[in-house]
Amino acid sequence: MSPRHLLALLLLALSCSSFAQTVLSVRGSILDPTGAAIPGATVRLETTAGVLASQSESDAKGNFTLNNLSPGNYSLIVPTYSGFAAYTAPLHLTTSIANVKITLFTQSINQEVNVDDTNQSLSTDSSANKDTVSVSGDDLRKIPVFDQDIVATLTPFLDSSAGSSGGTTIIVDGVEMKSVGVSASAIQEVRINNDPYSAEFTRPGRGRIEITTKPGSPIFHGEANFIFRDAIFNAKNYFSPVRPPETRRIYEGHIGGPVGRDGHTSFIASASYRQQDTASVVNAIGPNGVISENVLTPNRNSQYSMRVTHDFSPNHRLSVGYNYEGSTSTNAGVGGITLPEAGYNLNSREDDAIFNDRLILTPNLINQLLVTFEKDEDVTKSVTDAPSIQVSGSFIGGGAQADIARTENTIHVNEILTWSHGKHYVRFGVQLPQFSRRAVDDHTNRLGTVKFASLTNYSANTPYVFTAQQGVGRALYWINELGSFVQDQIKLTPHLQASLGLRYDWQTFLPDNNNFSPRLSLAYAPGKGKTIFRTGTGFFYDRTGGDFPATVKLHNGVVLHSIQIQNPTFPIPPGFDFNNVPTNLARFDAHVRTPYAIQYSVGVERQIHKTITVTAAYRGQAGVKSFRSRDANAPILPPDPILSSNYPRPNLNYGQIQQIESGGRNLLNALDLSFRGQAGRWFSGQAQYTFSRFENNTGGINAFPQNQYNPNNEWGRADQDRRQRFNLIGNINPDHWLSLGVIATLYTGTPYTETTGNDDFHTGLGNARPDGVGRNTLKAGGVASLDLLYDHDFRLTRETGDKAKFLSAGVSAFNVLNHANFTSYIGSLNSSLFEHPTAALAGRQLQFSIGYRF
Repeated sequence: MSPRHLLALLLLALSCSSFAQTVLSVRGSILDPTGAAIPGATVRLETTAGVLASQSESDAKGNFTLNNLSPGNYSLIVPTYSGFAAYTAPLHLTTSIANVKITLFTQSINQEVNVDDTNQSLSTDSSANKDTVSVSGDDLRKIPVFDQDIVATLTPFLDSSAGSSGGTTIIVDGVEMKSVGVSASAIQEVRINNDPYSAEFTRPGRGRIEITTKPGSPIFHGEANFIFRDAIFNAKNYFSPVRPPETRRIYEGHIGGPVGRDGHTSFIASASYRQQDTASVVNAIGPNGVISENVLTPNRNSQYSMRVTHDFSPNHRLSVGYNYEGSTSTNAGVGGITLPEAGYNLNSREDDAIFNDRLILTPNLINQLLVTFEKDEDVTKSVTDAPSIQVSGSFIGGGAQADIARTENTIHVNEILTWSHGKHYVRFGVQLPQFSRRAVDDHTNRLGTVKFASLTNYSANTPYVFTAQQGVGRALYWINELGSFVQDQIKLTPHLQASLGLRYDWQTFLPDNNNFSPRLSLAYAPGKGKTIFRTGTGFFYDRTGGDFPATVKLHNGVVLHSIQIQNPTFPIPPGFDFNNVPTNLARFDAHVRTPYAIQYSVGVERQIHKTITVTAAYRGQAGVKSFRSRDANAPILPPDPILSSNYPRPNLNYGQIQQIESGGRNLLNALDLSFRGQAGRWFSGQAQYTFSRFENNTGGINAFPQNQYNPNNEWGRADQDRRQRFNLIGNINPDHWLSLGVIATLYTGTPYTETTGNDDFHTGLGNARPDGVGRNTLKAGGVASLDLLYDHDFRLTRETGDKAKFLSAGVSAFNVLNHANFTSYIGSLNSSLFEHPTAALAGRQLQFSIGYRF
């Protein structure tokens, strides 16, 4: 079955109407204003005559279930509980409802309910937009998740145009982190595009993943899972000569419960261990022809977490936690045109100590303080101790020359005050996204890197550039960031709500101190609230990203002596004295400023059925002062290069001067269409289609133009631009014995650049394009993938609710259609692989799982 036929079947399934049901249920969760679960709260469903139809109590995760219901009109009631005010809301029930979210507030604070996909009227709340991707912890068990990696599974729903220079922004329990920190089963909910213009965060909604972890519990509960894959069940990779002996084993779970007998203290602990014996496929061209082989790339990952929560009173809760993650990888970087000898090994460790203090100061004022102490250690070691040899578009061999060690000690702080009064819901916060002391020992490229324009040049021993560095290579430095925000959600009328926010950001290494980001969004619901119009705009400031300041600290001409020699003699003579060659530098431009983007959107949500909402929105973005690099000491080519073979640098005391500038720009125009809800018994979930165009004139902070004296002549498609994207996640035939979890992706290809393969501008960069050819004019192939999961729970006890015990078994199939999704296309005209891919994503793979829950 082709991807086109698959999509047609999925769309047909979405169009089917629901079958009549006589026995219905309501499932949901009860949360406090910070998003934490409230266990032990009573939930009642009464008829309009006041007769009790069903009653339940929220479990350790805040979840509740009301069963054996008939269609009709009801009142959903949560009585006063543990200092929180009572809650009542009407509910019109025609079909089973899932994902009801009830937020309880203390007295005098407005209450709210979000009955996802089922409420007979939509909400104008800025965080209730139906373009949000929201997946609960229970739902995560029902969809195919490759290697239990939740972030990778949901990353396709992000938009690369909304990301930061440092990559995907991960928010865990309100704090920006590098990783999730807990095992997959300890996640309560994952959300993307929640309140797109919130002033609380540096990135817009489509540029961040918000994760809420499960809280402690007054009763014991837990989960254990074993996930495994084996090559015998997998299809062969498109470029693999034979199927490699791959195996994967994942042991994962969590346990939580009370501490002591007073009912005020609880804990939750999680752990996972991944043992993955994987392989990469080398597909290169060497001097003697094609090089095709499988290379084993085993890796191990261990993750442990522990959190204890104590309620000093109904108004004061303190949580203390610890996370550990350690991983090792062998032969990393190998694959495509990179040979096994050019691989490297990785060892990393992260330790986090987490403090979360929530205090209800008055009935309408809540303070939350989150502090995280993080320590990271990362070591990279080359597999082969030899110079690196790179032949454009053909192969990368020799040693990786990647030896480096990094340590980081960081404090993250979030202090947020929430105040409610009348029509206003105000949040104010002061944040330290990172207050970080870092050290780096850089021993990269000590034996040097030699680059050749083609295999012919390699055979003739005529490289176009040789680079190397010597020196101590150790640097200590600080990377500090400060943020603060204020945001007010105002209910202007029963049909109109506004959200006004202002954010301020500051970071080291950049001299500007005026980075104020105004944010505004409006939601209008005319009539009965089945249609909502939303619009918004805001400024979003970027960061230097990753650990780039280390480059400036190291390459200052003192810590490291880095050199570049064009058209060198090869091999390099033994005992060559680097000190006779001018050093390279890396520096920030004196006029560098923090890049920012102006995002704006307008859209409409329409509830076409009690269980189905569709949305359509236009989204635009204009990026200003984007980062780029430029060689500020590049040779000035003579009017007629043919008549001259001498290309001296303007300042003979230095080699390449990498100057980081903020002179780039970008432009996005996008149309987003989405579906969210339950189409009868046939499908429940969400789907998104995006038609967009993303253009810019820089590939990022480390990207150089081809002509260093005309850096603005790089306008073209952005590296991440995909003209069309379709993502679907959910369940086919949900809540039945034969139910399938499904994730489907259909993407058009990203662009890549055609190059001559030669160093025509004599900068040592080798990124020259043919005359008249722009950046990113070639197009890679698209991506089509279908993942399915069949999973079934076997009840081990007759008890229901918190006392129920389950044994589960499942099988997931990834890339079911075994479609060849190609990557790593070659753009060098000197290569025999020009316009051909050198790698492909995995073919069809089966993953088996067995689990126990109590």
